[in-house]
Amino acid sequence: MSSPSVDTLPVSAPPPTASPTAEPERFTLHAWTTARRGVAMSARLLTVGNLLFFTAWLLSDILEGAETLKAEPLIWSLILGGGLPLALVAALRSRARATLEVGASTLTLTLRDGARLEIPLDAVESVRPWRLPLPGPGLTLRLKSGRALEYGLELEDAVPLLVALARQESSLGAAVVHPLVRYGRARRELWRKRWYHLVLKLVVFPLVPAGIFFRAHQYIAFGGPFGEYQLNGLTAYLRSFGRYYAPVTLSLLLIACFWRGVAELVSLAAARFVPSWTRGVRRSAEWVCRLVYYAGIMAFTASRFLM
Repeated sequence: MSSPSVDTLPVSAPPPTASPTAEPERFTLHAWTTARRGVAMSARLLTVGNLLFFTAWLLSDILEGAETLKAEPLIWSLILGGGLPLALVAALRSRARATLEVGASTLTLTLRDGARLEIPLDAVESVRPWRLPLPGPGLTLRLKSGRALEYGLELEDAVPLLVALARQESSLGAAVVHPLVRYGRARRELWRKRWYHLVLKLVVFPLVPAGIFFRAHQYIAFGGPFGEYQLNGLTAYLRSFGRYYAPVTLSLLLIACFWRGVAELVSLAAARFVPSWTRGVRRSAEWVCRLVYYAGIMAFTASRFLM
């Protein structure tokens, strides 16, 4: 069953009271302790900082027409400053996997190890989105005792959960119009994150500009597209291609990360300042990213032969 749109959700009107005998609604999410979330946030920020540093270096090289950023140190830096932190976040997220059941009078949080935590609904004062959506968008349950629930609840699209809470107590669904909730829903619905999209973007597409540069090198150095193969054999030919493919792929990875950051910032600003444009801005940002990445890279490749 699809959830109602954020922009049309009647959160101010008292929702119908759920039947006491109704089955509880169940949501899969990630439950983070403060310590684990702190580690995951630090790992995410380390990755972002690492990517920003090398993206700035790459842009500087492009503007100056230099090639000071070498493939080998970049690979090791991306592995140590990007791959390992992301692997740590993935491991922590796996351990944080949990389910939340929203019943007529009780919230039941079941952790991955089987531990269960039951919270009476009348003990919950409010539900607040995280101020910083890291390691992903999430919610904090504030209790009437003045404390927060010891587990933060990460879920990319919080709207279905907030709607379920509003059915039991209307005030608990008020955060459905919060900018970060709008941002999270639009992000989940409109950002392509399938593995084959990443393979096409970061593995297959770089073959095109790399192949163009490699072919030009073969004509210049060996007089034809297969000159090095005929002269030195297949191993030398493939090794030579790898010397073009590796830096092109790494450069495109940095460029993709840069434009991903731009898209997220623009989408977040739209959700904050013009809520009714949240979906439209997100959709436009995604298309602009694709256009700049694919068409822009090919235009840049062509310019290297025309200038």
